[in-house]
Amino acid sequence: MAKTAKQLAKEKAWKAFSRYIRTRDCLRFTDTTTEGQCVTCNRFYPFERLQAGHFIPGRGNTVLFNEDVVYSQCAGCNLNPPRGKGGNYIEYFLFMEREWGREKLDEFVALKHDTKIYKIHDFIAIKELYENKTQELLTNH
Repeated sequence: MAKTAKQLAKEKAWKAFSRYIRTRDCLRFTDTTTEGQCVTCNRFYPFERLQAGHFIPGRGNTVLFNEDVVYSQCAGCNLNPPRGKGGNYIEYFLFMEREWGREKLDEFVALKHDTKIYKIHDFIAIKELYENKTQELLTNH
């Protein structure tokens, strides 16, 4: 079955967002664009082996493209069992608590109850935004 235009736009937006998250975190944790660190197991991985992992489970639309709750994770931590640790949420919680503080974490957790409806033009705008933000990171590095 062929994908809809909306599904394709969402995939492109996610690809741009994921690239931005991984680039941001590689630069932050290793000061390179070729290697980064998983925020939950603290191991280092090549850029291509990192994923953009969500602190809030389920990848609901309100947090799907929220860069405050998405950080670099390895597949072993991010993927669901039996291939991974399902987000490695205890370690993710500890990282986020150090990063943001408990009060802000409570705000993030509350986001999972919100609903956001995206249209194709939203996905196109998200793709453009994160392509530009990634380019800005690379230019300023």
